[in-house]
Amino acid sequence: MQMTSLRNDVSSVLVRHSSPGNRASGHPVTSRSSGAARVSGSGAYGPQMAAYLGLEDEPAFRVTTRQKRMLAVTRLRSGSALPARSRPTPPEKAFIVELHLHNVFPASLWYRGVPVNVDRNRQAGSVCVVNLEDEPSLHYGSAFDTLQFYVPHVSLRDFADENGARRCETLNWSFGKVDPILMSLGNGILQAMESPVLSDSLYLDHALSAVHAYIACTYGGVKIEPNALRGGLARWQMQRATEILRANLEGHVSLSHVARDCKLSVSHFVRAFKRSFGQTPYRWLMERRIEAAKDLLSNSHLPQAEIALRCGFADQACFIRSFRCKVNSTPGEWRRSLGE
Repeated sequence: MQMTSLRNDVSSVLVRHSSPGNRASGHPVTSRSSGAARVSGSGAYGPQMAAYLGLEDEPAFRVTTRQKRMLAVTRLRSGSALPARSRPTPPEKAFIVELHLHNVFPASLWYRGVPVNVDRNRQAGSVCVVNLEDEPSLHYGSAFDTLQFYVPHVSLRDFADENGARRCETLNWSFGKVDPILMSLGNGILQAMESPVLSDSLYLDHALSAVHAYIACTYGGVKIEPNALRGGLARWQMQRATEILRANLEGHVSLSHVARDCKLSVSHFVRAFKRSFGQTPYRWLMERRIEAAKDLLSNSHLPQAEIALRCGFADQACFIRSFRCKVNSTPGEWRRSLGE
């Protein structure tokens, strides 16, 4: 069979991406004819993935948004088997989540040229997660129709960070297991890709975002807590932030250090912290310093100057001012009142 006979069996690619700082265009840029401008990029999606499989180039569909992360979905199909095993894809930090729209047998996978021992039968709705760092190649021994979701590591990291969740390091799904939810989401994207009305709206952008969120949460184990959905810190971030601040009452820790440990930017961390605790990190830390000072005032005979330094105040004068502002009395007055 000649490879060129597959020319008309390759379908569309949808790409969702933007460069940092760019705003969304008013309308998505679309093209659906064979002479349209092709989607460019270095990832294993669209024309690049078609070339690895020995398929001809295909029309492209592009959506640009304000989001920094790049997501893509490619539909690849053929009415007959591939003539040969695909070329290995160059290694990159990304996954392909492959959704089979129809039954395929046999289907084979190699990592770095070594056969992978997996079930070679692919049912409609079955999903295979392929790690692109392993330089995969594949072969379909019958007609096939697939949706390939291209998921870069950085997009998973950004999704977790934006939602105050722990980052996932990998995607886990039993190879070839049917996923009816992803099948339903994939069918919605297919309908939109084939509809002039839906393809010219924000529908595809939101549909692909929904798929990405589903993959991150279901396959990546990303857990978004209710507090994070409201804009606050996740439980683990609250615990980590307070642990660091309590351990550094003397102030020898920067806000950027705490934010970094919570996997957030400084500005995002400050906003989320205030949403969770009702006050800024500085105000929260000041209250903990006053609490520690009260403990030393009541349970030790240390002079106020020593207590001030131990609790992170610049000097005794600063300690007295902060204590009076919070307690409405000086440290000396408060200590003496304990013996009354």
